[in-house]
Amino acid sequence: MVILTPIEKYKDILLKRDDKFTLEKVCGGKLRQAIWLIEKNLFAIKTKHNGVVVAYCNLKSPQSAIISVVARCYGLVCNIISPKTNKPNLNLDIAKEYGANIFYAPIGYPSVLKSMAKKLFPNAFFINMGFESTDIIDANMKQVKNLPDDLDYLIIPVGSAMNFISIIKGLEKYNIKPKKIVGVYVGREPYTTIVKYLGEDYYNYAGLKIEIVQSHYKYSDMVDVDNFYFDPIYEAKAYRFIEENYFITKKKCLLWVIGKRALKPQPSSFRLNNFCC
Repeated sequence: MVILTPIEKYKDILLKRDDKFTLEKVCGGKLRQAIWLIEKNLFAIKTKHNGVVVAYCNLKSPQSAIISVVARCYGLVCNIISPKTNKPNLNLDIAKEYGANIFYAPIGYPSVLKSMAKKLFPNAFFINMGFESTDIIDANMKQVKNLPDDLDYLIIPVGSAMNFISIIKGLEKYNIKPKKIVGVYVGREPYTTIVKYLGEDYYNYAGLKIEIVQSHYKYSDMVDVDNFYFDPIYEAKAYRFIEENYFITKKKCLLWVIGKRALKPQPSSFRLNNFCC
């Protein structure tokens, strides 16, 4: 049985609290994707890849922690390729705590990290940093089932866009039609990925009205909303978008909280399901 993460009221808007899907010290839709991807490939990982996975992650990405936690739950060896840093990094600290081996690259360009991952671990199961894979689209689709059917606005933070695509596919499957869907992205433009999975006319996919907008904050900006109530890289910027377009809050608006990176050593944990531990 799929447990649906709750819908909660926050000030003038609603929140889809997918950050309440947790395992140990990590949470959110990316966690569900990592579990989904490893479960689907577990036999191959153990028989063809000797139980070894490898991923490359930038320093602000929670994926080093997520992949490490999930890998340990399945008894896998996890190798993380990361840019070199002399500063404290909680994501890498969690990865080390859960037994991951960390390998540092001299520079943080994704192409360098990816090349290093493939060179050091050519026989390992490779997990893409953005989890860009057709295999994971189904992972979060069912989470749309408890959305209100009379939303004026559905606001979704967009990074790699795979969670966004999963949500859109879920809306199509379960015939839920918010009046407008707005994807707020930071970092790289997500259009290539969105078009790959939703088509050139993605803005009208399955009869949904979809708009993609860019946050005016830089990816590296850490935005604090209510003492980091939201993830400071993605959700907080999407929330600021809602604030800056105040007319939205006069309507029925829901912000999809995809997840939250670890910001303190012992984050709150809501165990909604036990997949493997």
